[in-house]
Amino acid sequence: MAAYAAIVCLVQTLNPDQFPIDLRNPEIESLYQKLLILQSTLEKITPITKNIRQQVNVLDGNIRDAVYKAQDEIESFIIKRTLSSESFLQEIIAVIDPLAAEAKKIASSIKKEMASSPAVVSLAKMLHRDNFPLDHLKSYVEPLYERLCSLQTCLEKFCEAPASLIPVAVHALDFQIREAATKARNTIKSFVDSSESETESSTSAFLQILEEINADIDPLAEEAEKFAGSIKEGPQAQDLPPEYAETIKKDARTKKKRIVGQEEDFKSLKKEIEKLDGQREVLPIIGLPGSGKTTLARSLYEDSSITDEFEIHGWVTVTQEYQVGEIFAKLFHSLETKDQKAGEKDFQGRNDKLQDAVYQSLLKKKYLIVVDDMWDEGVWDRVKKSFPDDKNGSRIVLTTRSKTIAEYAKSSDFLHQMKPLSEEHSWELLGLTVFGEEPCPTHLKDLGWAISKNCRGLPLSLTVIGGLLSQENKTEEYWKSIEADTNDAAAKGDESYLEILYLSYNHLPGRLKGCFLYMGAFPEDSEIPITKLIQLWVAEGFLKPPPPLLRSVEQLADYYLEELIDRNLLHIRKYTSNNQTKACGMHDSLRDLSVKECGKELFFHSRRRYVQEPQEDTNIQRRVSVHRNILMCMEEVHNSVKEITSARTLLYAGAHHHHPIPYCLTFDLLRVLDAFTVYFIEFPNEILKLIHLRFLSFTYNGKLPSALSNLDKLQVLMVRRHPKIIFLGTSILPDEIWGLKHLRHLLFTESDLPKIPAVRNTLLFANLQTLTNVSAASCTQEVLQNMPNLTKLAMWTEEPATIGLYLNEVEKLESFKFTVLNPIPKKKVDFQPRLYFPRTLRKLRLSGCSLPWEDMSIIAKLPLLEVLKLREIAFEGDEWIPEKKEFRELKFLLLEYLDLKGWDADHTHYPKLQRLILRHCYELVDIPEKFDLLGCLELIELVDCSPDAVEAAEEMKKKLKKSGNTLLKIQTYSSWK
Repeated sequence: MAAYAAIVCLVQTLNPDQFPIDLRNPEIESLYQKLLILQSTLEKITPITKNIRQQVNVLDGNIRDAVYKAQDEIESFIIKRTLSSESFLQEIIAVIDPLAAEAKKIASSIKKEMASSPAVVSLAKMLHRDNFPLDHLKSYVEPLYERLCSLQTCLEKFCEAPASLIPVAVHALDFQIREAATKARNTIKSFVDSSESETESSTSAFLQILEEINADIDPLAEEAEKFAGSIKEGPQAQDLPPEYAETIKKDARTKKKRIVGQEEDFKSLKKEIEKLDGQREVLPIIGLPGSGKTTLARSLYEDSSITDEFEIHGWVTVTQEYQVGEIFAKLFHSLETKDQKAGEKDFQGRNDKLQDAVYQSLLKKKYLIVVDDMWDEGVWDRVKKSFPDDKNGSRIVLTTRSKTIAEYAKSSDFLHQMKPLSEEHSWELLGLTVFGEEPCPTHLKDLGWAISKNCRGLPLSLTVIGGLLSQENKTEEYWKSIEADTNDAAAKGDESYLEILYLSYNHLPGRLKGCFLYMGAFPEDSEIPITKLIQLWVAEGFLKPPPPLLRSVEQLADYYLEELIDRNLLHIRKYTSNNQTKACGMHDSLRDLSVKECGKELFFHSRRRYVQEPQEDTNIQRRVSVHRNILMCMEEVHNSVKEITSARTLLYAGAHHHHPIPYCLTFDLLRVLDAFTVYFIEFPNEILKLIHLRFLSFTYNGKLPSALSNLDKLQVLMVRRHPKIIFLGTSILPDEIWGLKHLRHLLFTESDLPKIPAVRNTLLFANLQTLTNVSAASCTQEVLQNMPNLTKLAMWTEEPATIGLYLNEVEKLESFKFTVLNPIPKKKVDFQPRLYFPRTLRKLRLSGCSLPWEDMSIIAKLPLLEVLKLREIAFEGDEWIPEKKEFRELKFLLLEYLDLKGWDADHTHYPKLQRLILRHCYELVDIPEKFDLLGCLELIELVDCSPDAVEAAEEMKKKLKKSGNTLLKIQTYSSWK
């Protein structure tokens, strides 16, 4: 529901704590209260099943339009201090009231109960003292009646809890309870109706019946009570306490997905890739959208037994919105050789030279390249020129939807056509998506098989429907409704997958629909950083304030993100060092759905190219996204964007543009201006008039004006310099920055903080969570005392010196980075009053500090530390001797440019280590030989380390191969070979 996001946003604007005091009046307060009630009502309209979908969609559109109108008027009122009509608020309330009444009526019609509830209620009703007809037996049924009341309380709790928290076993238990309660009711009714109930022996006969019933129901009730006791209190998913939400997050982000039903496809392509001939082969994979082409190509690309046979490999996704220069740039930066990691290459040049750079990188090497999602023969002609044919067995895997392109590109008779999954594999994939490794409850198997059959063998349809079913209560009634919907979709033939995607979207709760639609703002195949995405969601205002148990609205947003990932509407593109989600993406078919719905809901207008089909109601869209920054240089595009005066958001989603371009800042009501990739020569003073602004990012080399403090609602401020320039002893920020009380994230290129005000009554940055690239000299004890909620801090100093480090003032800190820009060997940083890190720290990155290894014991005792990165003589000394029972949670360890020679450690020192990265450790003579015994260790990587260390790694690799250990991967890259 776009209406839900609009209501939450307007509610935040009207919140008495935020709304200007001098503008408050009874009508504003009345509208605020009515919207709160309407918001609560919309939260109850879920799931949106087929029988109410049309009614809900019409209501949603009407509410959306009314709220948009109210938002425009009220936010303009805040700027102009006058309403266009004195009766406007009464008029909007008059519109809202009947809509709220209709929403309440729909919400009350949605029946939420476990499948067993009617049977349990019916049995309990029969046994109630006022209803049970046999007076002489009433006392005997009271214990069973009380047991049933307790059981019904458990069932109600299951209905109130988020479906994602209900164990699969509960739904099997639900079926058993229904069967037992139905059997008990029938047995008791038969006894009551029989002539035997009036005889003298009726008591003993009835007690025998009760004993059998209790034997059936008691263990089921005990099991239900156990499950109910394990479910955390709270009617909404967002009410989860932090520790529980954290557990779910880790499970969701570390689970591995396996291929189902494509094993033979994999073998066929692997055989073709490994064929012993000298020809360069182009191997096309063709299939419908969602048929698993990219998944299959990715599984081949990530198979080390394949890639080890090639000297260099790379991956590029083309997309319909391609730019040839961007294709070559992505391909060049993805190239990975046995001597060089992907992303370590640097190329300073124009896009037209990137093709030659790719060609030269591949020349005389046996390479494996994946070209994903090719749409155009002309683009293929251009791209293939960068692939030399040295008759050395190189392979190019190409995926496409078009048979014409596949035939055009293939170099032999080989062409792999993706086939639909069999019915057995379809059910296997659906079951795996919904239940994981747990079995499907018996009473859902037939329905599940029918649903999987309706997906017509398309993996995308199966995983999306599976994601939906995994997040909803697993009742027969609900699964029957999904089976009926998917059966209707299957009748659409090749377009059935689109209907199934729509089905999953329609079943999204209102709180998630705005988040899903927002993904349509980004270009196709975008790798979207999670941190920024969450900051944007929060700034947009369509996330309701979190319950007290959650630490912040960002944590709530993170939980919403996990829900979308669990529903398979988003996928993880990149992981952080400790296996959290770093970047996400969206399947292009789902993105197409998002873009289409964005237009219908007036949610986002995306300008993708110079010439594109006109979008209905463009001038009243709420948000604008420009996919190529250069488009704003074109007068026609610039003028058409300027006309969207109702816009609350302007995203420049294109690549960094190194030259100034015209900007469009005529939107008085803007909340979000993301111009991080846009270079301003002069500061655009129009920004200073955008008093509703919550998110501001741009590239600018000058000092920010003092009037920036006018933007008193600002939550995120990101300023980039181009080229990167560091001004020592000065600040790009004005002194007035301290007046921005709502700042949550402050990021800029290395600079000082301005001097803190001498006179103040409250904490200056009480809401600040992120502060990056601030000079250590300006980050004084007094400064940190004014940032009690800081969770991420990055500091720097020009060269080693005595540094005041007052991290005891930020006891919620989770991530800390300290960098010496110009390190001097043998000259350590003297941290005063002492080297100290908060116990809450999860990530620590040190560079250039020249600390002695003895100080490592301070770090080793941190109870939550998961990531440790030591760069450029962060520590100095010949030997590191860790102590046992330290680094209990460490998952990721990076040692780079250290003078370390000996490392006296084994598998007991880092019991949870998953990845060990050693780079440019030229003096290291060995790596701990027992590290291969670490059960959690997934990767050991050496980049340009000493020959002795590389030899030790290769020996360990041979040992693993001999023992059949395929879990630990060892990689070595050496430019000196």
